[in-house]
Formats: sequence, structure tokens, C-alpha cells
Amino acid sequence: MKNFKLLTVLMLTFTLASFQSFAANENQFGLTDSEISEIESRISGMDYNQLISQRLLLIAEQSELSNLQESTQSPSQNKAIEGRLSQIGAELSAIQKTLIALVGVAAVSALSDDGYDDNVPPVITIIGSNPASVEAGDSYTDQGATAFDEFHGETPVSSSGTVDTSTVGTYTITYTATDLDNNTATATRTVNVSDTTAPVITIAGDNPAAVELGTTYTDAGATATDITSTVTVVTTGVEAVDPDTIGSYTITYTSTDDYGNTSTATRIVNVSDTIAPVFTSSSTFVVDEGATAVGTVTATDLQTITFTLTGSDDLEITTAGVLTFVSPADYEAQSNDPVTLPYDGSTYDITATVTATDASNNAETQVITVSIRDVGGIDDLSETGTATNTSTEPEETATATGTSTEPEETATATGTGTSTSSETGTGTGTGTGTGTGTGTGTGTGTGTGTGTGT
Repeated sequence: MKNFKLLTVLMLTFTLASFQSFAANENQFGLTDSEISEIESRISGMDYNQLISQRLLLIAEQSELSNLQESTQSPSQNKAIEGRLSQIGAELSAIQKTLIALVGVAAVSALSDDGYDDNVPPVITIIGSNPASVEAGDSYTDQGATAFDEFHGETPVSSSGTVDTSTVGTYTITYTATDLDNNTATATRTVNVSDTTAPVITIAGDNPAAVELGTTYTDAGATATDITSTVTVVTTGVEAVDPDTIGSYTITYTSTDDYGNTSTATRIVNVSDTIAPVFTSSSTFVVDEGATAVGTVTATDLQTITFTLTGSDDLEITTAGVLTFVSPADYEAQSNDPVTLPYDGSTYDITATVTATDASNNAETQVITVSIRDVGGIDDLSETGTATNTSTEPEETATATGTSTEPEETATATGTGTSTSSETGTGTGTGTGTGTGTGTGTGTGTGTGTGTGT
């Protein structure tokens, strides 16, 4: 009797709490406001017997769906079952509360006193997705479950089972709830650990990589890591890198894990020329005056070289390096008064700067000196009868003869040599006579001479 009074007090307390939190408790099943309103409307029109009958039908359906849920492998079917179990749980909760509100504690007591045995386990509702999916390597936090018993209300739930997210597979979390009459319910969540993430590729060395033209290229390779698999890297494109041809090349690295997830990474290899040409010709040239050709400037490089010249108006150079005078070389051009120049084998030196530039605009410079040697002394001086010889033939002598009409007198005759060719040489004229005479000579050079007559 004492225990019955205690039960009566507890039920009265539960009844009061039920009226205060009716809507809140229904929402624990994840139903919408319209779904809750529909259940309330339907149950409010039932009498006591209809409520009892509906309750038994729902309990039977609940048991059947729970068994089906444990055996199905269809995600869509499992989702539908979850939705229906939530509706059943909410409706059973509403019926329980309506019965208490309708007939009070006596009605609840009568369910047992009239021979009804409370052997109905709590209803477990799994929170979140079931089955649940988690990516390999990620952390998994279970969302748990709730349980509600029609006689005792909210019931504690325990869970068991572990999920190893480092290993692909299917795991089971089991939820257990036991009411005060020792009726136990269980439910399970399936957790699928899958690998949909491709391996991570790490390229070793520089990217982009720089290669000097004409050298060799050795690829530094790449490595790959994966959460679930031991992976390797396949490299393509290394054989296409031509260190002898300027350009940009691509090397591709590919890695695939045990679950078909593939990743790729690329390295850019730039072959370029950064080395300037190297001069191989001498920086000094020596020519005789009258010459126009000087020589050829040479340099080495892996690419085509273009030569240019600065610093002198007397010299010019072709793109291929052929060096010449603009006008024939002239030793006396260094002075306005050639008489003051040394005629002792000294040279007239002209300097200029030659630049060698390759196809990649790498440039190197060389200061060159062109030395002009004197040939034949002072040019074009009538007093000495000498001139610069620009012929390959030796100089020849012209002779002039002078005649005088006055005996035994001293006369000066001027002889003029006449050349029969275009060569320039030295001519000497000699005349004999008294007075002034004119002598004419014939030679291959042109010049002036002085003759004396007696």
C-alpha cells in the first residue's frame, strides 16, 4: 500500500510535467510543427478504448519496423524506417500523456491492476544519420540517441561500439535503454568509413626548375602519402626535357591509392641560356697603311652570335664579326702635321669596343686595338720625291733631261716623270746644260725631281 501511494505521487508529478512540456517532448523526435499538430488533432478525438487500441497497434508496428531496420541494407529504406519510427514514438508519447490527462493516475494504475503487464520496452530514437558516413582520417563524434518509455517517460541510453577512422570499413554503434520494469530496447547505427580522398603528392626540389642550356637535367622526383594506402608515384615527361633546346617543359607526377583515388602534380622545367659568349680572337690587329681589311673577331656560344662595334668612326664590323676600315688605313691621319710624326716603325693605334650578343641577349665586350704601320715615309712631299706606294709592284725611276743655250753657266732644270700606269712611285729627273732647260722622262711612277746643268 505504501508503495502504491508512492507510485500515485510520482504519477501525479509526471502528469503535471507532461502537460507543461508536451510540445517540447514531441519535438525530440524531429517532427515538424505541422506533424505534431496533426498527431494532437487525431488523438484528441479518440476515447479511452480507441487510445488503448491505437497504442497496441503502434507498439506492434514499432517492433516490426525495428526488426526490419536491423536487417535492411538499403539506405533509402532505412531512412524511411527512421522517419516512421520517429512518428510512432511521438504518437505513443502523445497517447500516453492523453491517457493520463483523460482519466488520471487511476487509469494508469488500472492498466496494471487489470492484468496488463508492462513488458513494452522504451522507444529509442537515433539522432542524426543512420547509416552515417565518415571520411577516412577524419574524426568521428557519435550524435547518440534518446529513449522514451510510455510509463516512465525519458529513459537513459547507453551506447557501445567504436569507429576506427584510419581503416576503411563498416562499424556498428549499439544503443541500449532499459525502463524501470527492466524492459530493454536496443537500436544500432551503421557507420561507414570510406576513402574518397586522393593521395597527397610532394614534389622534391625546385618547382619551377631552371636548367642551363647545354647541361644535363636530372629530375628530383616526388613522393606521395595517403591515409589508408601505401602509394607510389609514376613520373612522365622527364624524357621530353631537352637541355640543348631552350624552352619550357612539363613533368607530371601521378599517384593512385587502393580505392581508385588519383592525384596529379606537375613541375615546370625551364631550359635557358644565361651565359655570355666568350671571345676567342685576339684583341689586337696590325695592318699596313692603305689596307681596308683588318681581320675577323670570333667568339664561342651555344647560340648564334651577333657582333656590334662602338667607340670608333674609322672601323666597322659585320654581324658575323668581319672587321674593316671605313676608308683605307692612313698612318698620317693621326696628325695635321705629318712632318712631326715619328717614322721609326711606330704605329698609329685605333681602339674600339666590340660587343658579342647571343640569341638570349647575353652579351660580352672586348676592347680591340688596330695598329697602322707606316709604309715609305711621309706621303705626298715634293721636296723628297716620295709617296705612299699602294701598288704591289716595286717602285720605278723616271729620268728627265734638261738643255741650256748658255755655255758654262749653271742652270737648274726641273724634270717631270710621267707614269704609264696608275701606280704611284718615285721619279728622278737629271738635266745638263746652261740656262734653264726642261727635261721629260718616262717611267711607271709619277713624281718630281731636281736636275742640275753645267
